Amino acid sequence: MKKTKKIAIFHCGFVYSGGGERVVLEEARRLKEKGFDVLVYAPTLDRKKCYPEIVNDVGVKTFFPSYIDKIPYRNAIRMVLSSLLAPIFAFRFRDIDIFIGANQPGAWIAFCVAKLLKKPYLVYLNQPNRVVYPRPIDVAYGWYSTEKDYHMLYVMFQYLKPVITFLDKLSVVHSNKVFVGGAYMCDIIQNIYSIETHDNPAGAQFQPTEKIPSSNNTFTGVVTLGKSKIKKPYLLITNRHDPQKRFDYVINAFDQVLKKYPNVANLVVTGSPTKHTKELIKLVKKLELDKKVHFVGALTEAELAKAYANAVVYCYPSPEEDFGLGPLEAGGWGVPTVAWNHAGPTVTVVDGVTGFLAKPYEVKDYCEKITKILCDRKLREKMGEASRERTKNEFSWERHVGGIEEVINELLEK
Repeated sequence: MKKTKKIAIFHCGFVYSGGGERVVLEEARRLKEKGFDVLVYAPTLDRKKCYPEIVNDVGVKTFFPSYIDKIPYRNAIRMVLSSLLAPIFAFRFRDIDIFIGANQPGAWIAFCVAKLLKKPYLVYLNQPNRVVYPRPIDVAYGWYSTEKDYHMLYVMFQYLKPVITFLDKLSVVHSNKVFVGGAYMCDIIQNIYSIETHDNPAGAQFQPTEKIPSSNNTFTGVVTLGKSKIKKPYLLITNRHDPQKRFDYVINAFDQVLKKYPNVANLVVTGSPTKHTKELIKLVKKLELDKKVHFVGALTEAELAKAYANAVVYCYPSPEEDFGLGPLEAGGWGVPTVAWNHAGPTVTVVDGVTGFLAKPYEVKDYCEKITKILCDRKLREKMGEASRERTKNEFSWERHVGGIEEVINELLEK
């Protein structure tokens, strides 16, 4: 009887619904479908805030018991303890055949456990270690509104930066293979770690043609999202409410759109509220857009799909995004994207084909790009179909997970 191959995936944490979390969860789900026995572990876990349906389906676990959840700064404590004690709990994973370390400290934990057990391990990086290699926007805003525990760790670890830099590089360069999400990030990872990387961008689910709403349906009618009834057409944002995501760019651009075409559309913002949400609402009120901008809160997977399906334009304002799943998820539903012509979106959006890439960071140009799609239904339909085809052919989950499966099989057959 053929033995089932066992995989353990270690991720940095599941405390909010982000792209990195989605990638790991989809990898686990789809590797299970392919016949692997997959375990997913992380130092931190919030079952209510991080894709509740998928987290429960995958069965994500933490390295330490739940009583730690009752103390202050629990996520910071979990992160530190999981990293320091990784060699001690390695024996727990003795029956695993191969490990995947997703981002830090996932890569470090995979390194410790795999080396002690003399097993192969892979590393998947959406980004370099942000404690050691922060982006300018991370330095400007920090992580306090994202997760205060992470902000505390970032400040504390600056005093240990030489040590963390060494351990970070050690765990990455000694892996059997380093997967990276997208060509833009591949160049950055190769320059930092001086290693060969395997470009394996994350994916999205593309929908069959019969599921895509007609152009008339996206421009007319009403859709219920959460507890809100939204009049179509509408623009859509689905990022986390973090200052680094710069929703203010879209809100200001939308304000300019409405000054020229007062009733042309609404703006829908999904996602759980954070401390930064108050700042966004304050901006909306200042611009007197209360009746046009709708914060609909966290949505279920089915509701999120409905939000994408009925959107006329997907807006992706994050200025220094490493990759970004949003444009691909929107593309899977035949929705074009407007983003900045910089960083991750230069990989996920083809300017003038699957959407538009505006001049960084000119709100006027962003406004003009939105307006072009809003005011030309044929262009919107053409771009939407091109976006769906590109997601299907170049960024499907099947393609992404298939690349990982191929390497796993190669390593385990040696």
